Amino acid sequence: MKFAVIGHPISHSLSPLMHTDNFASLGLNYTYEAIDIPEDQFHNIKEIIKERKLDGFNVTIPHKERIIPFLDEIDSQSTTVGAVNTVMVRDGKWIGYNTDGIGYVTGLRQVYNDLENAYILILGAGGASKGIANELTKFVQPKLTIANRSMKRFESWHLNVNQITLEQAESHLDEFDIIINTTPAGMDNNQELPISLKNLNTDTLVSDIVYIPYKTPILLEAENKGNPIYNGLDMFVYQGAESFKIWTGYQADIKMMKQSVIDKLKGV
Repeated sequence: MKFAVIGHPISHSLSPLMHTDNFASLGLNYTYEAIDIPEDQFHNIKEIIKERKLDGFNVTIPHKERIIPFLDEIDSQSTTVGAVNTVMVRDGKWIGYNTDGIGYVTGLRQVYNDLENAYILILGAGGASKGIANELTKFVQPKLTIANRSMKRFESWHLNVNQITLEQAESHLDEFDIIINTTPAGMDNNQELPISLKNLNTDTLVSDIVYIPYKTPILLEAENKGNPIYNGLDMFVYQGAESFKIWTGYQADIKMMKQSVIDKLKGV
């Protein structure tokens, strides 16, 4: 079977490494490649995938929304989020899924024991935030709170959550057990903090959905204050494992997938 990840740019992606090591661990003669597709060439996506005879593919920035019109079906998570990160090709039909939310929450369960009763604040109201919120609302009892710079962003939200501004979030930071940053602040050498952590409680878990850098500015700030922190490495691994399960029906070697990414980040 043949798989890939599509995006632009895509050379930095660790998905091929992670999936290839998983295949090897399970004794599967499968392949996984990275395919760079600029926005102005995306209209050729059907031909590009067909030419490579792929059985499935992952979709990353900036194509997670752009792919939807080319799909024959999408799952309920993708419908809620408005984005797709996994496509299964079966009998000529393209079926879209979104595994980002379940990937993040699966990992979060490993580090926070009482997630069902946690008061959770999510920073940002984009696709990643919506996917995580949709997954959390299935079992977390207190109503989630989502904070965003612009309240207009919530017009596409249909989840029963509290909607506040980032400024309001700063003032009420001490009310939350978990804070999850889904904003771009801190990525690509950007040292910006999405909010001030002045009112942060000492035992609040502070999380970021990215893992490069391994510790974003908000995680470093929280760690310096003595708080527990949690990055997006598990989200990356578990969303990949979920994609693999959708494509093949097999359980991934999650330990191998995670270790291969860690080794790469450490330069091993």
